[in-house]
Amino acid sequence: MKTKLLVTGLTGLVGSRFAELLGEAYEFEALSRTNGVDVLNKEAVFNAITASDAQIVLHMAGKTNVDGCELDKERDKEILQFNNVQEQEEAWGKEQTAWAVNVFGTQNIVEACQKASKKIVYISTDFVFDGKKRNYSEDDVPNPVNWYAKTKYEGEKLIQASGLDYIIARISYPYRAYFERNDFVRVLIEKLQKSEKLNMVTDHIMTPTFIDDIANALDILIRLEQQGIFHIVGSQTVTPFDGAIKIARLFGLDEDLISKTTRRE
Repeated sequence: MKTKLLVTGLTGLVGSRFAELLGEAYEFEALSRTNGVDVLNKEAVFNAITASDAQIVLHMAGKTNVDGCELDKERDKEILQFNNVQEQEEAWGKEQTAWAVNVFGTQNIVEACQKASKKIVYISTDFVFDGKKRNYSEDDVPNPVNWYAKTKYEGEKLIQASGLDYIIARISYPYRAYFERNDFVRVLIEKLQKSEKLNMVTDHIMTPTFIDDIANALDILIRLEQQGIFHIVGSQTVTPFDGAIKIARLFGLDEDLISKTTRRE
């Protein structure tokens, strides 16, 4: 018998592959704007989650464009200064800002899960850490340094304080073999194919993670009824410069287009 999952972000980079790989093990009930359930619509979220007999909500949806989230920062801070909670919620419900999607949307899902006594599985990010260490464990305290990371960490805190059974899965630089939208690997390939020059930093560490591994790890955590925070990442760390060189060599592209820089330059 298939386990039923309520899922946000089912058509996204990670969610779509999860569905492709694990369709025989799970029955997916999508929570999306295309079927009338926008995470920013508190009533729609509440109705969909409380009406479903699925016992787990897999929350993959989010605003993940780091630069785009940073552009939302001032507007988000302005709304956070509203004295009236209802005015705040009305603003979040109308605007697709980072805080609206990643915090208010998550809050709506958490409150509905509390009412319906459902477990929540939340996809978070390694960006919640400041990058001052090479390796982080689940016991390390986050210190987000950009607005995207701040909003994802706020989502984590909502879930941890909810009293619900939960899994928080932090992933890092996800990529997949084939997808109609770009992950970071495909962006680099396309730029090199167009002979665009790349300035890649050498003073930052990244852990690229194959999305098939993320999907399989999530499957294991769900099936084994695990609880808590888990880091689901690849086995190798590289600098963006070294990663770009590896990609260029693997696909026979011109690595002379890739030059070194640092975040401080």
